[in-house]
Amino acid sequence: MKGIASWRPITFYKNSGFISRFPETNRIGTILSHKEFDATRDNLPYEELEENVGFFPQMQNFFLHSYFSPTYQVAWSENSEYSDMVLNGKNTYLSTISVYDCENIFYSFATREWSTNVFNSTMVFESSNNVYESKSIISSSNIFFSHYLSNCYDMWFCSNCIWCSDCIACDKLENQTYCIKNKQYSKEEYDRLKDKILSDKWHYTTSSSKLNNLWSNNGSTNVVGSFLVNSTDITNGYYSYNIKTGRNIMYMWWAGENENMYDIFVGWAIQWQHFYAVQGAWNSEHIYCSIGINDSAGIFYSMYCSQCSFCLWCIGLQNKQFCILNKQYSKEEWHQKVDEIFAQMEQDGTLWEFFPPSMNPFYFNDTAAYLIDPTFTKEEVTKLWYLRRDEPIKVDIPASAEVVQTSELDQYEWFDSQWKWSIHSSILKKIIIDTQGNYYRIVQMEYDFLVKHGLPLPRKHWLDRLKKHFDLGLKQWS
Repeated sequence: MKGIASWRPITFYKNSGFISRFPETNRIGTILSHKEFDATRDNLPYEELEENVGFFPQMQNFFLHSYFSPTYQVAWSENSEYSDMVLNGKNTYLSTISVYDCENIFYSFATREWSTNVFNSTMVFESSNNVYESKSIISSSNIFFSHYLSNCYDMWFCSNCIWCSDCIACDKLENQTYCIKNKQYSKEEYDRLKDKILSDKWHYTTSSSKLNNLWSNNGSTNVVGSFLVNSTDITNGYYSYNIKTGRNIMYMWWAGENENMYDIFVGWAIQWQHFYAVQGAWNSEHIYCSIGINDSAGIFYSMYCSQCSFCLWCIGLQNKQFCILNKQYSKEEWHQKVDEIFAQMEQDGTLWEFFPPSMNPFYFNDTAAYLIDPTFTKEEVTKLWYLRRDEPIKVDIPASAEVVQTSELDQYEWFDSQWKWSIHSSILKKIIIDTQGNYYRIVQMEYDFLVKHGLPLPRKHWLDRLKKHFDLGLKQWS
């Protein structure tokens, strides 16, 4: 599983003049602008099959001569070029995986289906709105510093709640309102105490760190893992729902019934069946060892293909079928060659292995694999031929820019004479540096959200705000 998750970057880089999912390495081909990439998808580079050459060496060589867009935009998105794997999204910024009509998504991971105004959060699903610094939120609104909530409203520092509203610091509640630390109050007393508790802006992060990190797997049977919702027969599963029969899965979802899922890190579809070692995909069936596949079927060892079928070792194709290394074949010729290739791979012992670390263009410690389990040492990952970043990511700071320390942020936020929380708009022109030396900015939509909901300015870089949501407490995973 770590091999698959190591192909899911979370960090963004400056590469070839673009904000990109790819760092500057010698393991990837040419990066084009989104417009240029889309214009070339009908005429992408291809290679001839070589006899007596193994699959992975050919695929690795092809990888070095292929075209890529800076980030992967699935389809129908607006103002989202600085995010990765966006499908039908609007105003998505420095976020990864946002699918099906999501809007105003900032610094977040895995949001879907009509969710809006989501900041610094992971796994926010099904018409969830106004979600801040939270994880695993389903069909809920006005959720702050919380996790594992379903069908909840106006919740602060809560966990493991279902059909609850107006609660603070509660855990394992169902169908409750006006509760603080699981004790119920009258509406008037709750409102008075809420105002007092939420006036202590500088302890929000401390309060959220005390949340219960275990989920009771609501509506599921015979499952092992955490936050497995409405699922059955799952072994080693996390943050997934509506799955029937699966093993080693994380961030799997859809409203239809999905069966027989194995070694999946991040996936969505209308109705899947028989998937193995996959990232992404949509409305698909029988896809193996592939990444970023959209509305396709019968895909093997391919990347970033859309509306394709029966493609092997292909990269970036759109509306194609019966291709190998992006070269077109007849249906009969394709099946004959694939049978021969798979027979040889089975003999070599490489059949159904995922892409090897020596092909991986991402820094291991900038991927989901490392965020889930940060105990991997430099020696462990480099021995396997993964890349590892040791130097800070370069940030271009204009000489004229005014840099503000996080210790100085209290100069920009206060309660006014009406005891209303205010943040001075001049912070939008500043660059903030946190205690780890990381630079970040507050953008307009983020500023508006903070002011509207009475939230303090973040004291950490956006990536550090996400990291805590990935910690599953796994000391070792396969």
